[in-house]
Formats: sequence, structure tokens, C-alpha cells
Amino acid sequence: MSPSPESQAWPVATGDLLAALILDSRTHTVLGCTDSMSQFLNVPLIPGQPVPAGLLRGHPGDSLPAQVTLHGRRGPLPCQVTPVGGWPHASLLCPDHQLSRSVLDHIPLDVAVLNASGQYLYVNEAAIRDPQVRRGIIGLTDREYMTWRGHPLDRAAERERLFQQAASSGAVVEFTEVYPGETAPQYLKRTYRPVFDQTGALQMMVGFGEDRSGGHELAEQMSLLRTMVDTSVDPLLVLNAQPGPGHLRVKYTNPAMLDLLRQHGLDTLPDAPMPEWPMAEGNGMNILALLAQLAQLPLGSTYRDVLFLPEAQQWLEVHVNAILDLAGARTHWAISLRDVTTQRRTELWQERVARAHGLALSGATLSASLGPLLQEVDHWEVGWQIGAVIASEPPLVVGQLPGDLQQLLSHLPPGTLDCHWRDLDPQQSAGAVSIPDLQASAAGAPLHRLLRPLTRSLIELPLYGQDGQLLGAFMAVHAAPHAWAASVAETLHTLSTTGAILAEQHLTRERLERLAYHDPLTRLLNRAALTDRAVTALRQPSALALGLMDLNRFRFLNDGFGHPVGDQLLRELARRLRALADRHALLALARMGGDEFGLLARPEQIERITADLQAVFEQPFEVHGAPLLLEASMGWSVAPGTAQDAPTLLQQADAALYEAKRSQRFSQRYTPAPPAPIPTVTMESALRESLRDHHFRLVYQPQVHLSSGVLVGAEALLRWTHPALGPVMPDQFIPVAELAGLMPRLGEWVMHAACQEAARWSNTHLTVSVNVSSRQLSDSAFSDRVRQALSSSALHPQRLVLEVTESGLIDNPTRVREVLQDLRTLGVRVSMDDFGTGYSSLFTLRSLPVDELKIDRAFVRDLGQDTQAGRESHAIVCASVLMARALHIELLAEGVETAGQADALREAGCDLGQGWLYARALEPAEFDRFEQGWPARLIAPRAGAPVSGSLSG
Repeated sequence: MSPSPESQAWPVATGDLLAALILDSRTHTVLGCTDSMSQFLNVPLIPGQPVPAGLLRGHPGDSLPAQVTLHGRRGPLPCQVTPVGGWPHASLLCPDHQLSRSVLDHIPLDVAVLNASGQYLYVNEAAIRDPQVRRGIIGLTDREYMTWRGHPLDRAAERERLFQQAASSGAVVEFTEVYPGETAPQYLKRTYRPVFDQTGALQMMVGFGEDRSGGHELAEQMSLLRTMVDTSVDPLLVLNAQPGPGHLRVKYTNPAMLDLLRQHGLDTLPDAPMPEWPMAEGNGMNILALLAQLAQLPLGSTYRDVLFLPEAQQWLEVHVNAILDLAGARTHWAISLRDVTTQRRTELWQERVARAHGLALSGATLSASLGPLLQEVDHWEVGWQIGAVIASEPPLVVGQLPGDLQQLLSHLPPGTLDCHWRDLDPQQSAGAVSIPDLQASAAGAPLHRLLRPLTRSLIELPLYGQDGQLLGAFMAVHAAPHAWAASVAETLHTLSTTGAILAEQHLTRERLERLAYHDPLTRLLNRAALTDRAVTALRQPSALALGLMDLNRFRFLNDGFGHPVGDQLLRELARRLRALADRHALLALARMGGDEFGLLARPEQIERITADLQAVFEQPFEVHGAPLLLEASMGWSVAPGTAQDAPTLLQQADAALYEAKRSQRFSQRYTPAPPAPIPTVTMESALRESLRDHHFRLVYQPQVHLSSGVLVGAEALLRWTHPALGPVMPDQFIPVAELAGLMPRLGEWVMHAACQEAARWSNTHLTVSVNVSSRQLSDSAFSDRVRQALSSSALHPQRLVLEVTESGLIDNPTRVREVLQDLRTLGVRVSMDDFGTGYSSLFTLRSLPVDELKIDRAFVRDLGQDTQAGRESHAIVCASVLMARALHIELLAEGVETAGQADALREAGCDLGQGWLYARALEPAEFDRFEQGWPARLIAPRAGAPVSGSLSG
């Protein structure tokens, strides 16, 4: 309902489209006035005060006629008088020139004027033809008028809504009303145009109506199309495809496209061809590549693709259709874009999550499975470093957290994470905790106080297991304060399920491994774990020592004091052994079961470890407040000296332990019992059988240049496994073969087999060393047999090294000199094996054609040890080096098993080394793979003179 005239205050505005005055006809009081009316009259008209004297002829209380004249300072102004319906005694005065019947009354458009309350002040004849109805609508609202005339009230409600929309927005509002017609509906386009005063208050609403029934269907379709395009959430644009200055200029974009441009830093649509737009380098390259593909599209074809904008990490699905003119020529491209970033990221996340779960199921570490996922988050959330802290002991840190932060978190005391989250999340809601600025936060959890010097902004998200146990937490840090980090927290929530699953798998596997490979009483490794460590260590070229220690008469202590005391003593002993293991950097320490302990070390550590173990038992243990001394026995076994695999190593150490107990010694090293001799007749027969049936094979032990580390060749070693006798050692069957006269045949087979297999090696510069007996050297056809072996295998003579013993060189020096000199002329190298163990003289060495001396392992075994034997061996090696250098002969040391021995040989000036430090004797295929994986490969043939520098390029 409209307010009463007494309470209604009409606004005054400057520059109004309509001049109007509303008077109380009884008192001639101004109820409302537009500024235009005051300007026309040049008289101030103030609402609530009487009109100035002389303005209106007549007396208050007289009814006003249909037309009056107002006398202002600018002269008389004829006005039409219209009663205002619903307001007693209120009349609207409007100048004739403004609302003249010759203008508004006869205009073909519907015209209506409403006040700020939505009451009609004026309607023309085009709007309402019936004059009685036209007079009756004045002062009524749309709802009152519709009720009076019996029209649908929902139309009145819609008009009221649109009226308020125009009034509140200040914009022109257009709408269409449909009326039933005789043959077709009638469509009226209506317009509300608001008029405001100088204070911004609504003064009146001018309404227009126009019959649009004639092309309404097309107009409606175009309107719907425009609405659909303008309201589409997908960016749309039309691009000029015609050659010329307008080529690739945008002809049309919808609001969504403009929003997309603003996201990329373009506040307005650039007035330039698209290739000239200011774009980030990676984005621009991909957009230009897309435009280049459009130019090659056939007429009438469509194009679909996904455009990746790397700087924004955004994916856009692109649909392009050509627009053709009537002649069929392409004029424009209609391009539709759809942001599929969320979908694409989801797909990438799903792929990465699936890969992470696959890695976890295949046994990969948590760092390998969860780490890449967290790294991708770092990539999308720029500036944030994200990781996971797993509640293991000690805590495991995964991801890209700063180094000093990782160091702090990985050394947190046990239980710190559990206490932290019990305080922060007592209800286990698993919500993210965000701290925009740690340094600005005076209070905080104890862990936050520890983190405060290391970062500024922090987001944490706990990870809980199925049973509610804390598995760990995601942690995101930033070097600068960040008040808005909702996207980071949301990303961590997205990852939380996967993170919890992977963390629980890791902790479960860790717990199972601890149960499977650790002794629950002492928390040392158990027997299975030590065995696995031994198997792994045996795959390395270094020698390995295994020790077993057993407490003497511990059963009586358990019987006398009880098992709880015995368990306490075992825990104390484990603590002492753990400290010893740390001092000596043992490879493993385990409780094998009961009162037996095991350890893995290097052979050169045996003496020092044994001495320290004895010292452990010299310190008393405490039982019920009284000191108690314990005794133990120790057994050692060494690989490859006496064992080749872990079970044998354990068996031998156990045998040595038993022997130590039996002989009442603290420590005993395993010494193999001599094998039962095979009768000579049996062995000779077996040798002949194996020569016939090919039971022999060759293995190859690498030879390395000590200074450069280059692998230069290998020695061919003969191995024999008889079907009945089994493996037979060379030192057993070689003497029998010599006595039986089988060495020439056996040596010839070795020569041919070694040359054939060496010729197949992938590195064609490596040498192969073949042992030659004195019987072979005495054979007049030996040179021819060597030539035949080289010829049939196509092996270059420089790659063959003949190893002869001292006795073989001095038995018949004249004959041997001729044979070897002949082969050296061909390019074959000669090596004297086991130098220092025979009776050769310096004169013999100088007179024989020798290229290489091999130092026997007896002089290498003690090198690097601070013992008398070690010092004597070092002196012998140094003397051999001086002699070899003087005679221009290469020096090779065999039996190199430790890094200390290799260092001592290198410092003394020895050229080459061979032994278990580098590798055991390898099967042919194994050796070739070993050589290909060796870091320093030989890239040129070995020189005939002693090697004085690096052999690698």
C-alpha cells in the first residue's frame, strides 16, 4: 500500500526527464515536486510548505479544474491536473508541453509513469484505450490494478520484481510479456527506465511498451542464444581467419573468456592479433603451435585437442569449428575452451597414486612410493615445501622439507609425535592445523616452538590408521608468512587417504621385519637377519669374517639365579657388544639364540675385535648387587679362504667355536681338515676319462692396474668336476697329470679354450694369462701349438700372456729362451709365476725373455699389518719393485684380498693386482658382464714395456 499524503515526501532532482508537482488541493501544500518543475517556474517549491503566493490562482479548499495555469517568474505555465488515486485531495500537475495529448497520448508506444512506490502517475492511450480505466489506474500499483481488473497476480509479482531490479541497479530493465491472442500469442516488450534525484534516491519510473509479436520467435531465439553464450561458463571466442591485417584478431568473446584472460594477467582484450599478445613463454609457445595447426585444417573440418599452459599449470580442452561464408570460404574460427585442469589433475593424481601403491606392493621404500607424490604437490603449490613425518622410531621424514627441518624431525625423542597430536587433535578429527606465521605466534605446542626458528608458515595434517593409531603427519612449510593457504590444506586432504595407507603399510612392514629379523629380548639382529647380511656381503669382492660367540656354562647361571636374571645379563651383554660394534664399524651384530651371539667383520679386524671382546668379559656384571664375571668362547670363519657361501661360513664358525671350547681357548679360527687323498690310480683314470668327455672348464680372475684402477685382463684357471669324484682341487690333480704325462694334452686344451673364450670378450684389448708347465716348454712343437691356438681363435698375439714357473724357466734355460723369444717376437707376453718361492737368480731373470713377474700370495698376505711379518713382506715387495723397474719388467701381485694390501702395493710401486678384493674367479659369461660394469675400462692394447701411468683414456 502507498503511504498517506501527509507522510509522503516527494524527492527533488535536477535534470529530470519529467516536470511534475503534486499538491494538496485543500491546503495548496506541496506534497512533492521534481527539480525540473522548479526550474520551469523559477520558483522554489518545498515539500510540506504551501506554494508561494501568486503561483496558483484560486483559494485553498476549492477543487482544481482539469487544467490550471501556474504563474512563475518566467511566465505562465499551463498544466494538466490529474487526481492521484488512493490519496485524498492529492493532484498531479504536469506541464502541457510535456504530457500533451498531442505527444504522449497519441504516441504509438505504451507509456506509463510510476512513482517510487510503484503507483501509476500517468498512462497514455496506447497503454490503456478505455479512458475510464485509464483514469482509474492513476494512483494504483500493479497489484492493485490487476486485482481490480481480474488479471493474473503472478504478472503483477513479476513486474514488481523487475521494478525493484531497475530501482536497485539503476539500469534499464527490459522484459517481455505474453498475452493470449485470437490466432497467436501477443508479445509485448516492456522497458523500465529509473529516474533518480541528486541524492541517488529513486524519483520515478518511466515504463515503455512495444508490440514485438512480429519477429518475436527469431528475436527470442537470438536472445536465448546470446544469453546462452554470455552465461556460458566455458570461454568462447570468434577468431578472424581471413588473410590481412585482421588475421587472428578476436572478433567476439564472451564474459567467461574475458575472465580467463584476467586470470593470465590481461585485464582487457588486447587490440592485436593473438600471436602478438603478451603471454608467458611456455604458454605462448603452446598457443602458437595450436594456431599453426588451425591453418592446416581442411575446409569444413573440426579440431579437438587439449592445450596445456605450463606457467599456469592449466589444461584447456579446445574445440574449433570453421565459419564459412556463402561462397564456402573460411572467414572465422569459432573456438570453445573448457577448463579441464581439475579433471586432468585428478587423472594425474590417480595415475601417481596407483603407481605409488604399485611401488609399495612391490616392496619399494616409502620414500620411493610417497616421495614422488609429495614432490608433485611442491610443483603445483609454488613456494611450499611438503613432506611427511612417519611415527616410527626414529621418525622417518619423506618429501621435500628443508634439510635442517628434516634433521630436527628425524631426531625427535620417542613419543613426541603422539603427544603433539594428542594435544592438537584430541578428538582425532584429522583436520588440518594452519599457522600463518610461527614467529608471530607467542604460544604454541612444544613442537611448534622447536620449528619456529626454521620456518614461518606451517600446515599440518595428521594421518591415522584403521584402529585410530597415529601413523604420522603431512607437513607443509613456507619461508614467508601465508594467511591464505586453503589450497595447500585441501591438497593435503586429497592425499591423506593414500598417505595413511602407504604409511600404515610401511609401519606394518617395519614391525614385521623387526619381529622377523630382530631378537625381542636384546633388540639385536637375529640368526635369520645375520644370515641374510652374510649372503649380501658375500656378493661383494671383499673378504668376509663371521664370528660366533657363546657364553660358557650360562645354563648353570639360569638355573641358579633364574631366567629373569639371565635375561638381564643378556641385555647388558648386548649393550656392551653394541658399543663394541660401533667402535669397529661391524657389518652386523646378532643374537643367534640362547646365549650365542654372532657378528660380521673384515678378516683384518679379527685380532683387534677378539682383543676387545676379551676386555668385555674382564669387566664384571652385576647380579643382585654383587659382581659376576662371565666367560665366553669365540669361533671365526673367513670367506673366501675356507668358505664360499653363508651356510658353510656358519658351519665352519660353529666348528671353530666348538674347538675353542674343547681346547679352553677364548678364540679359534677355523682350519679345514685335509681332504682324504684320492688314490693316484683312481685319479689318473678319472683324468683320462675327463679329457675324453670334456669335464674340464676355465674360470677367469680379473687383473687390475693398481694406480689407475683399469681392468687389464684375467688369468685363466683350470677347474675339474668329475661325475663321481666331484670337484677336485688343482693342487691335487696337477701333480698326478704331470706324473702321468697328461700335462701336454691338458695344457693344449687350456691354451685353445682360453684363446677361444678371450676372443669372444666384448673388450678386444684385454689380455688372458695361461699357465704353462715345464713339460709343455720342453715340447719342440710348443711354439707351433701356440700359433695354432692363436690362429684358430683369431686372438691377437699381444693379448696372450704365458705364465711359467721359475722351475720351468731354469730346467732347460737355453731351450726355453729360444721358445719364449720366438713367441715374444710374435707378440706374446711372458710372465714368471710365483716369483720368490723358487731359486731363480738375477742373472737368470736378466737373461730370460720375461715381461712380467708375479709376486706370490705368501708375500702379500701380511701387507698392511703392523706386525713383523707385515714389515718383512713390505720390504720384499719394495725390493721386487726396484728389481722389476731396473729390468723393465711389470710386477703383478696375486692374492690381494683387502684394501690395505692394495694400498701398500700401490705405494710400493707395484703395477698390477689380482685377488678377491676385485673378484673371485668368474665363469666366462660372468667375467664379460663384470668387465662391462667395471668403471675403468681398457681402451687400448697393453704396452710391452712396464706400465708407468694410467691405461685408460
